[in-house]
Amino acid sequence: KMACGENPKRVYGYGRGSFPGGAPFSRMGNVAGYRTAWIEATEYKKNWDTFIAGEGDEPTRNLELETLAGALSGDILVHMHCYRADEMAIILDLSEEFGYKVAAFHHAVEAYKIADKLADYGTCSSMWADWWGFKMEAYDGIRENIPMVHNAGACAIVHSDSDIGIQRLNQEAAKAWSDGKRAGIDIPIEVAWQWLSLNPAKSLGIDDKTGTLEPGKMADVVIWSANPFSVYAQAEQVYIDGALMYDRNDPAIQPVMDFELGQPGEGDNK
Repeated sequence: KMACGENPKRVYGYGRGSFPGGAPFSRMGNVAGYRTAWIEATEYKKNWDTFIAGEGDEPTRNLELETLAGALSGDILVHMHCYRADEMAIILDLSEEFGYKVAAFHHAVEAYKIADKLADYGTCSSMWADWWGFKMEAYDGIRENIPMVHNAGACAIVHSDSDIGIQRLNQEAAKAWSDGKRAGIDIPIEVAWQWLSLNPAKSLGIDDKTGTLEPGKMADVVIWSANPFSVYAQAEQVYIDGALMYDRNDPAIQPVMDFELGQPGEGDNK
């Protein structure tokens, strides 16, 4: 997970961090920092590849560069916190320059502006249904963001930064689907459901194991009481890898809070 925009400016500016002069304290400084890191990681990976091939001395391990080298090798997927379209485009240019894959942009409130570019790169956007305007880089967010990204053939995901919203992601997806429909983007509900199922699995590189119901994949299934895009729908049963882990009508199969685990009573029983 990496970040662009206002957050790294705030966290690493004012003399904090290891970047020369305490930067980055600007968006240009952020990008300079990314490029510096990728250049160092490229050299680090080259040295290790040379050593593994039986040539040269063993390099000194650097855990920071090792993670970036993993991204360059394709073993680690990069997820990027990024709001603005221009910055997402810059990051995609960097990924092409250094040869790594941006699996997903998080938040991506301006993804609709570059949806065609996201589709070309096979990069997902993990977006809110209707959050916008809470800080400067979120001012150009629109409610049709998710359906517009989907309509361009790009990978759209519904997400939440809220402990309340994450409990109702089906309703968040329903809001985005409804906003798209009002804008003339007619997406079948069963297709829009991929915003919560297949597409998140794609962004994590596990879509060969889960995300759809088909032979050979994990049987991760939710049985709903009604159309899951309805505010009245409730999860009746949840199966994980084929095992029933939750049943609304069976007190013996109910979730256990972390605080209950190991405690006398319900935590021990479950």
